[in-house]
Amino acid sequence: MSSLTFTSVRTFANTDIQSWNALALSGDASNNGKWQFWFDGHLRFKDDASRLGVSIIRPGFGYKFSDDFALWLGVARVTIDSNSGLIHEDRIWQQSTYSLNKFMGGSLSGRSRLEQRFRHDEGDDTGYRFRQFIRWSKPLTENWSFVIWDEIFFGFNNTDWGQASGFDQNRLYIGPAFQLNQKWRIEMGYMHNYINPPDDNAAAITNHNLSLTFFGSW
Repeated sequence: MSSLTFTSVRTFANTDIQSWNALALSGDASNNGKWQFWFDGHLRFKDDASRLGVSIIRPGFGYKFSDDFALWLGVARVTIDSNSGLIHEDRIWQQSTYSLNKFMGGSLSGRSRLEQRFRHDEGDDTGYRFRQFIRWSKPLTENWSFVIWDEIFFGFNNTDWGQASGFDQNRLYIGPAFQLNQKWRIEMGYMHNYINPPDDNAAAITNHNLSLTFFGSW
């Protein structure tokens, strides 16, 4: 009986059309270029992109060991508009960024991130989560390129505020990128976001997102 219920819940998943907008800034934090700074801010609109659902502020610093590898440490503040009110989540994160081999005429890069998540208004537990990101970019013209990336999330533990261990969600992006000048790039495309429910009796969530990101470098 439980397996039949599980299948039914997954069949009638919740769906939404959303608009995800972001600004990402990075550059040298030292004269020799070894130390790096990072900042990204997000505004994500839900309910057919009619109202703000999530906002994120995420600064960090990194050390570049080479042009192909860097380690990072940072924090994040996440505000979520839920059905029961605003939820505030604080995070500490560590990550590595790296270049991979060329593939089908494009460049491959990766990011491996570990997060510690805190929701003091919802519970006292710390949630540990791992995120693996892979990005492929292929130049089309001098300014245009085509981008595909995927990011998968795994929770390491159950918490009293709702994180579940195991597969959490997946994000898949497809779209163009345009190099505005030497410092600015814009990416606008489609992102498919599948969220696995922490409770077997809850429905999975699928978000169809218009993703718009401005990248700035110094």
